Amino acid sequence: MNSDSMGKKIREYRSKQGWSIEECSEKIGISAQYLGNIERGNKVPQLKTFIKMLNVLNASADDVLQDSLTVGYKNKSNDLLSKIEELDVEHKRQAIEIFESVISILKNSKNTL
Repeated sequence: MNSDSMGKKIREYRSKQGWSIEECSEKIGISAQYLGNIERGNKVPQLKTFIKMLNVLNASADDVLQDSLTVGYKNKSNDLLSKIEELDVEHKRQAIEIFESVISILKNSKNTL
């Protein structure tokens, strides 16, 4: 599990709320030190704490965990496919061409690293 990525996402959601670590940790019911450790990726919260944290921060688990779980990318991919399906035929074709170009570029850049 990529706890650094998860911690950064939690910090982003907290910052969007405009809360300090102290304010947020109080709302969640955990210590500021513990929340700081989670945000730095040093600790992974227990499931009960994680769910409470997501609810307090109004965050979705798939967004917070997307870099830690391959399933998060599948959800994002399905969302993109649904959005493409809503387009007219010409825009669908254009969107697919754009994605194919980007994927090709990314594959080629991966081979050069």
